[in-house]
Amino acid sequence: PLTPDSCSPSPGTVFFPGFRQIDELPRFYAHAGAFIHPSTTEQWGLVVNEAMASGLPVIVSNRVGCASDLVQEGVNGYSFDPYDTELLAGLLSKVSASDFPLSLFSTESVRIIADWGPERFARGLKAACEIALELGSKKASLIDRLLLCLLLRGR
Repeated sequence: PLTPDSCSPSPGTVFFPGFRQIDELPRFYAHAGAFIHPSTTEQWGLVVNEAMASGLPVIVSNRVGCASDLVQEGVNGYSFDPYDTELLAGLLSKVSASDFPLSLFSTESVRIIADWGPERFARGLKAACEIALELGSKKASLIDRLLLCLLLRGR
């Protein structure tokens, strides 16, 4: 079977590994020049975060939730309509061109994703808990309110 260890990466090569377990992903990222996520539907797409943290330029479907937050057009990658095969082909060609500034896009991916770590998640969760407590709800049970209080206490 074809694996990243058995293939010799070269410009213009596209590798379709399919689903992989998390422990296998670092080898794939290490051999990649860019990461393409052509999903037609995905709530966030955590794999894009991982690829960016690995220093990869990204080409992400605009149907992936993270695209609008993580992809800065022409800075660290591009977004596209997953049903527009001509656009995707053009982006693949562009990114695989010998004069494409991969290292610049790589640096920008790392810079952008640096702000999306656990601290940001914790700030968002805290803010959500505070708003939920402030707004209250006639439907919230005592257990729900206690859970929110405990989450806020752990800060």
